[in-house]
Amino acid sequence: INGKRGDAEIRAKALNAAGNLTQQQGDYEAARALYQESLAIFSELGDRRRIAGSLVNLGNLAKAQGKYPAARDLYEEGLVIFRELGHRSGIAASLGNLGIVAYEQGEYPASRALHEEALSISLEEGHRWGIANMSCNLGNVLYQQGEFTAALTLQLESLATRYELGDRLGIQDSMQSLALLASTLGNSDLAARIWGFAERLREELCAPLPPNE
Repeated sequence: INGKRGDAEIRAKALNAAGNLTQQQGDYEAARALYQESLAIFSELGDRRRIAGSLVNLGNLAKAQGKYPAARDLYEEGLVIFRELGHRSGIAASLGNLGIVAYEQGEYPASRALHEEALSISLEEGHRWGIANMSCNLGNVLYQQGEFTAALTLQLESLATRYELGDRLGIQDSMQSLALLASTLGNSDLAARIWGFAERLREELCAPLPPNE
């Protein structure tokens, strides 16, 4: 029995990883099928932490396609489970994802509050990946609220951490935000060079911009 459970867990993890790669490459329907199969297996196993993670992945997929109400529902469902488990990094990630949904819908005060809470948890946990993500996302919100200096500080901190972590997809995300800031602050040449770097990096990673961007 334990062997069968172990095999099922390995298969579900592999399906989830394949879903991440497939989504990154822009094949959203294939990614959805992989995530759903992974979720079904984790549900059979009763692995609540990974059930929540699968729900978040499905939420990311919906968000990338601009399906924000569906993404919000999936993130909130995952957040409930992470809170029940006391899984702090999962809580932070879910709050951050909800913050992105609010951002994409122009709800900047709500997005800021969600990202500030997520960043606070990530700092308490010392979760550098989360700190980098939340700093970048919060910087985007501050940019929309006209706080350009604070936004620039957060984006540079996020970029430095992503370089240290070797997070190439995150690096291009930070670069996009920095290009926007450079353009707004009147340096269009620098903005173009930064954007070009981000585009080349996406090409190298075979990671086209998602539809919502």
